Amino acid sequence: MGRTTKPEYVEPLLDALKILGEASEDMLLEKTYSSMRERLYPDDFSVLPNGEPRWRNQMLHMLDGLIESGKIIKKNGLLTLDEI
Repeated sequence: MGRTTKPEYVEPLLDALKILGEASEDMLLEKTYSSMRERLYPDDFSVLPNGEPRWRNQMLHMLDGLIESGKIIKKNGLLTLDEI
C-alpha cells in the first residue's frame, strides 16, 4: 500500500487557494481535501497518535512549508497567495 507524499499536496493547496482567493487554514485544508480525496490512498486515511488523519497532517506540513517559503502569505489568520 502506498500513501500520498508531502510534495504531492503542494499543487492542490496552491490551486485551492487560487480558487478561494483568501481562506482560513481549515477552509483551505477542506477545499484541498475535497479536490484530492479520490486520489488519496487508504493509508492516507489512517489516524495518527495525535488523533488527526494522515492526509491532514501531511497537508499541514506542506502548508507550513509554503508559508515559510513565502508562496502563501498568512496575515490576520487568513491565507492568500503571494502575487509577486
